[in-house]
Amino acid sequence: MSLTNPGYISALTSGYILMGANMLIQFALTPYYLSYLGEHQFGVLMILLNLINFASLGITWMSGGLVRVIGEYWSHDDHEGFRLAFAVGKYAFTIYAILVVTIGICLWFLLQRETEGSNVSSHHLLMAGLYLILSYEALPERQAFVGTNRQETGNYIEVSRIMLFALITYILLPIMKSMSAVWIALMVGVLMQRILMGVYWSRQVGNTGWMRYRSEMRPLLRRLAFQQGMGYVSYGILLLILQADTAIVGFLGGAEEAGKFVLLWKIPEAIGLLLWKIPSTLEPRVINLDARGNNNALKTLFIQGRRWYLLLVVFISAIYVVVGKRLAELWVGDHALDQNWLYLVAGAALFFNTFARWPIAFAHALVELKPLVRVAAIEVIGKLLLILILYPLVGIAAPLVSIVLVHICYVFFAYQGIVKRRICN
Repeated sequence: MSLTNPGYISALTSGYILMGANMLIQFALTPYYLSYLGEHQFGVLMILLNLINFASLGITWMSGGLVRVIGEYWSHDDHEGFRLAFAVGKYAFTIYAILVVTIGICLWFLLQRETEGSNVSSHHLLMAGLYLILSYEALPERQAFVGTNRQETGNYIEVSRIMLFALITYILLPIMKSMSAVWIALMVGVLMQRILMGVYWSRQVGNTGWMRYRSEMRPLLRRLAFQQGMGYVSYGILLLILQADTAIVGFLGGAEEAGKFVLLWKIPEAIGLLLWKIPSTLEPRVINLDARGNNNALKTLFIQGRRWYLLLVVFISAIYVVVGKRLAELWVGDHALDQNWLYLVAGAALFFNTFARWPIAFAHALVELKPLVRVAAIEVIGKLLLILILYPLVGIAAPLVSIVLVHICYVFFAYQGIVKRRICN
């Protein structure tokens, strides 16, 4: 991989460093949040952050398409096209963020989502919305590092943003004792990242960023909105719904229940994200083999790699079942949940959720979008129905039990079948 993909090792290493820094900061700050915000306000913060992540569902297709367009312009030394793509991204992402924030705030007041006291105020909601807009306005700069195969530089700038966020939160939270401190820290970090990345690209290409809307931008927008892009966004929407467990628990049981779910699922979720990197980094290799028509090598890579990945996921999931409760106690102390069966269910959900990423990564790289969307849609519908049925019976474990059941009944075999039909016939 390092020979056929220049910069692959450095990009993978820096990507793991970025992921590790992000997870480490999240874990380190959670007891801090609980100490100064309390369980209820902590749960509200987790719901809002989860909803911000969920908001990306409507622009996923544009994000992936923009990376490809930027990469093409860069490879042909077309700096004017590069700047044009940059500006199109600015318009698309910023307008989308403003629309999402406006609709979200209107719905919030319409449904009277505010609670009495200072738990969730319009002030906090507006700060969360401003953070979302700032994040999306800065997204084209980040995507440019991916499109030009300069992920290492972009990743390390993001690491600096995370460290600045943690430092400001550590200083402000004991003083303010409000989630406003967290939103301020997030916004300062994004602004710092935006400035550094903007300066970098201005020096590389010159005059990147916003520009007056021109007729030349229309073909680029039409190109980004092709049929294949809608397949990507459809799957992206379904994937984000599958990851919205915290928001679902919060809707069914309230902020405190959502906070408890985070304490249960955060560690196995983090383990799963680390393991997901293994198949996701193979996607460029899968694309390369498929483009050359080397089906035998593709088949070997899928079958042999899956065997080792299965052993790894089984091993790590089993370890988590044994030590999961102890890890939670080390993380949050007395706030850790006492029921041992919860960690057994979380370990099983970790296994199924993680192993599914192997065939999903191959299907995604092979552009098998229709069957991928079909299986994911069945998974979403089955999981949501099971959560509604099981929540009165098992409480916050409902999303995890639903993952296990829907995979055993259908999804586990269906995802494998997508790739087998493509490369094993």
